[in-house]
Amino acid sequence: MVRSSMRIFRTAKQAPCKPRFACLWQMFVAKLPLLDEAVHMETIMNETAPPAKLGHGLEFADEGGNYYEWLADTFAIHLRRASSAPGAKNRIVEHGAGTGALSQLLLDRSVGRMVLTEPDGDLVELLKPKFAGRLDAEIVHGTLEQYLDRMGPGSVDAVVSSNVLEHVVDDEACLGAMWRLLRPGGTLALYVPARPELYGEFDRAVGHQRRYRRRDLRLKLERARFETKTLAYRNLVGALGWLALGRFLKNPGVGKSSVWVHDKIVFPVSRFVEDRVAPPYGSNLLCIAEKPS
Repeated sequence: MVRSSMRIFRTAKQAPCKPRFACLWQMFVAKLPLLDEAVHMETIMNETAPPAKLGHGLEFADEGGNYYEWLADTFAIHLRRASSAPGAKNRIVEHGAGTGALSQLLLDRSVGRMVLTEPDGDLVELLKPKFAGRLDAEIVHGTLEQYLDRMGPGSVDAVVSSNVLEHVVDDEACLGAMWRLLRPGGTLALYVPARPELYGEFDRAVGHQRRYRRRDLRLKLERARFETKTLAYRNLVGALGWLALGRFLKNPGVGKSSVWVHDKIVFPVSRFVEDRVAPPYGSNLLCIAEKPS
């Protein structure tokens, strides 16, 4: 972490920006998309690192409270509607639950009964005590596709996938499995990194197969037979910071203090603005889609 911080400082020091405050601001803004990934690291690390390395991001997850709260608020209204509709199965599946940070907030918002699928056995052991005794949560060791094989098509009301799909090699096959798992009228709540031109060393380090263009994700959803209801960019400031410096940093790190600053200062302002005016560009895509009735 110290080496990464020194690398960031040296890079900014060499940049021709004046006055000095502008350099410091540029350094900070360039890290915003990295902080976005840091507060979601529990899903990222499912497929990219052995259990011993989970601390790379997990120790900072609690500092991302505002970010998780926003994502839970955004998803919850759609999930509650899906789980309470006529013919509902009262079952919502999370695709790669990780440590369950998002799952817990969704359950606290009474979205319905959740099934937390997780292929990593060590993460499953972390999930079990966290949700022990809850009648509205089931922990399943395995992939979403394995759960589909077990339960059969049309068996759930909604699927939640946050910062996981970009790790899947065949993402279209995965979207197809989600479609089959959903009942007619079911909901997909999806959040992924955006814009291929932002792909850099950090993406490679955490195992991203891709970043998505809005039109490309829309086409993939259509090919999977989803009807897209919402597909919007988020985190414009982070994307601009990445374009300014992020791609030129070699595997930059994040720390507890920088995650805290982003979550407690930058993100609330960004949320206030972007909830009212959709940005034309951003480092992430928020999607709500449905399986036709």
